[in-house]
Amino acid sequence: MIQDVDDTLKELLVTQMPINPVGSIDVKFDMPNKDWAATVTKPTINLFLYDVRENHELRSNDRTITRNTVAVPPTGLVSRPPVRMDLSYLISVWTTDISDEHQVLGRVLNTLLQFPLLPDPVLQGSLQSQPFPVHAWIAQPERLPNPWEFWGHMDHGMKASLNFVLTTSWQPIPDAAVTLVAKTTVKIPSTFPNPTNQTT
Repeated sequence: MIQDVDDTLKELLVTQMPINPVGSIDVKFDMPNKDWAATVTKPTINLFLYDVRENHELRSNDRTITRNTVAVPPTGLVSRPPVRMDLSYLISVWTTDISDEHQVLGRVLNTLLQFPLLPDPVLQGSLQSQPFPVHAWIAQPERLPNPWEFWGHMDHGMKASLNFVLTTSWQPIPDAAVTLVAKTTVKIPSTFPNPTNQTT
């Protein structure tokens, strides 16, 4: 699933920024530390996945039953709601010139602001069958990590970056088959006690 999210983000940037000609700007998902930075040979957009956690605001315990009344006896599938997970990326741009870096970062920001819901044509792999749309948040204050805490651990110091969060659906528990009750039978005794024969 995470690889499908990475592939989707790359497809989104390549087709919607767009990156033209294709390959003129690399899209990478590595940790942007000093060793990695030394390997960069051309303009690169780095999307570093730094956090994965459940979105508790979207948690649901409701279950659904899909009935098959044609079967004998009738059956059904009990489905649990998917777990909604937030994947948080820190996006930075790497070039040899700071003005080029800011220009590309601005293009990334402008592109991602256009898509609060990821469009179907860019979805890759398992994201094509998501039960809910894939929501996206870019540069939201309440979702922003402390840049000093992140870049402070990197040898090259502070760097302009964007925080990007995608909410995806995960289904860790498969549907469970059950047998449904076709009818309810109530048995009534054929005779009833005569209250006049009761003694006091």
